[in-house]
Amino acid sequence: MMRYCHITLVAALVILAVASWRAEAGTDGVLRQIDRMATEGEKAPPSLGESIRDAAEADPKGVSAAILAKLKAGGLPAEQEAVYCWALGLTRQPAAMDTLVDIYTGSKSDLLRSNCLRAISMTRNQKAGEFLVKVLEGEKSEEMRYAILNLLGEMQYEGALAKMEEVLKKDPEEYYWQSIFVFGKMGDKAVPFLIERIGDKDRNVRANAINVLGQWLVAPEATKPLEERYWVESDKNTRSAILNSLERTIADLSEMKAFFEQVVAKEKDTELLGFAKETVAGMEEMKAAIAEGEENRTPSAAAFKTALTELDRSAGKKGDYRALAISSVLSDEPSLKALRARILQRDSDEAFEDYQKVNNIIIFNRHAACWAAPLESTGSSDAK
Repeated sequence: MMRYCHITLVAALVILAVASWRAEAGTDGVLRQIDRMATEGEKAPPSLGESIRDAAEADPKGVSAAILAKLKAGGLPAEQEAVYCWALGLTRQPAAMDTLVDIYTGSKSDLLRSNCLRAISMTRNQKAGEFLVKVLEGEKSEEMRYAILNLLGEMQYEGALAKMEEVLKKDPEEYYWQSIFVFGKMGDKAVPFLIERIGDKDRNVRANAINVLGQWLVAPEATKPLEERYWVESDKNTRSAILNSLERTIADLSEMKAFFEQVVAKEKDTELLGFAKETVAGMEEMKAAIAEGEENRTPSAAAFKTALTELDRSAGKKGDYRALAISSVLSDEPSLKALRARILQRDSDEAFEDYQKVNNIIIFNRHAACWAAPLESTGSSDAK
């Protein structure tokens, strides 16, 4: 398991559980719960954090005002103040940012400063993004630089994309996960930036960009650039990554077959040739799987919303992925993309499997839509 910075420590302890906790009424009750969490630390039940989050989401302005008053009164130990700042972030109130910046600037506690940065990022506004970039520019620790870039990705702050290139430069064998978290959270906003780097002179940059585009963001926009890059790429491993990526970015199986047949006709490397041949040979099996999947699917906006809400609530740890899959359609893709980014907020590599479950739904829906299109054009009564 990878080690992560303090910046995710408190959040990881409190946002992933779904056990219920009877919330006390009013903001005074929320403050008592926050005090209890600070006192009990890691021994606090996860349901306590869930209750605080519920209160923050139900009355963000009221809870924010109560916490701000407590913070401005001063006199709190650093560990208790850190929990208050974490809870303040849950309210997502931009008005809290000035107080958080003041606390960050005046504190020497790593945990408190880290929680301030997370809370600032949760406001997701321009001013917050600019502040985090400024902090990043003065930070020398590689661990903290990654942590800040991770937050900037989570808040999908496009102004930080140029700074994120340092993550792409790292060895993909050892640090592949950093690109997945940073750009996976950034989502579609990162796609044009990454496409520009699939031909970078730095092999690490190319490899990481291709991996994220094809295996994680499954970006259709990258298909043509990846195809073009394949014919000029000199590194075998990178060329292999392109082929693997194209299997996930091409929605139309006829287009996929056409490209891989070109590879079969032109490729000299035996391993890459073998991969392309397997892809072409497996086309009929893929079509059969799509047809079977379509027969078993029961699209339902209500069922999809129910499954999505449960999975989103737990960052993908609890819920029914099958129900999500069989009830979804192509137009649900934006919601599915938001869910997969939410899953990465777990900030642990154990989230990767659940992230890919969502990707598989997205890919299937794209294939199914292409499968149905010819039927619709002929007016078949079997068209979906």
